[in-house]
Amino acid sequence: MPEYVLGIDYGSRRIGIAIAQTLTRQASPLKVLLNNQQFWHELENIINEWQVKQLILGLPMDMDGEEQEITRQVKNFGNKLKQQFSLPINYVDERLSSFAAERQFQQQRAAGSSKAKDKRNIDAIAAQIILQSWLDYH
Repeated sequence: MPEYVLGIDYGSRRIGIAIAQTLTRQASPLKVLLNNQQFWHELENIINEWQVKQLILGLPMDMDGEEQEITRQVKNFGNKLKQQFSLPINYVDERLSSFAAERQFQQQRAAGSSKAKDKRNIDAIAAQIILQSWLDYH
C-alpha cells in the first residue's frame, strides 16, 4: 500500500517541505514554512492531512563530510520531530541540495515558468531534491 513521506529542508528562518508517495516515487515541492511559533502546528496539519508515515530530513555537512554547527542544529531539530510526531526520521546528505535548487529555479526563470517572487520557494525545491535523492536511493 502506498504511503506518503515528507521531505524537510531545515533553515533557521524558513523550512522547506516536499511530499512524495512511495508508489510513484516522485517528490514534489509542497510549501515553505517560517521557522517560528506556528511551525509545529502547521507541520502537524500537513502530516495529518497527508497521513505521512516517514520524515526525510536533509543533513548539511561541509564539502569534506565534516559536521558543522548547522548539522548539530538539524540533529536537534530531528530529535524534536521524533518526540513531537513519533515518526521514523531518515537523514539524507544535503551538501548540494541548495545549490541544485538555486540552479533549478534559475532554469525555470529562464524558461519563463517561474517569476522572481517565486524565489521564496527555493527551500521547498531543496526539500524536493532531498526527498527525491532518498527515494532514488531506496
